[in-house]
Amino acid sequence: MSKGENPFWVKVIGDQVFWLGMNKHTDEVPNGSKWCHVGHRSIKGNLIYFNWSYIPVGKDQMYGAITIKIINSSTMKVIENSGNFGKSKWQWVSKKKNFNELKANN
Repeated sequence: MSKGENPFWVKVIGDQVFWLGMNKHTDEVPNGSKWCHVGHRSIKGNLIYFNWSYIPVGKDQMYGAITIKIINSSTMKVIENSGNFGKSKWQWVSKKKNFNELKANN
């Protein structure tokens, strides 16, 4: 989850990192309908370098590149960004959640 409680999923395969993030579900806005982003690139030491882009399921049309610092085993922080991503902090709350669990917990 990001600081704003938006869900993110990250998968690491070797030095490659894949990512999906979206706006959280509220009574007014379903998961991912406001914004939904995907990213891919690499991890080097405690830094993750992402190229990211919106996907058409969300309304925004942003894209760019970000660098994320791994702070510890459950916390990461965006330290450089382009495309108006913002310097958010992400906290792992569980190893795996599916979409139904996200809606049920809000």
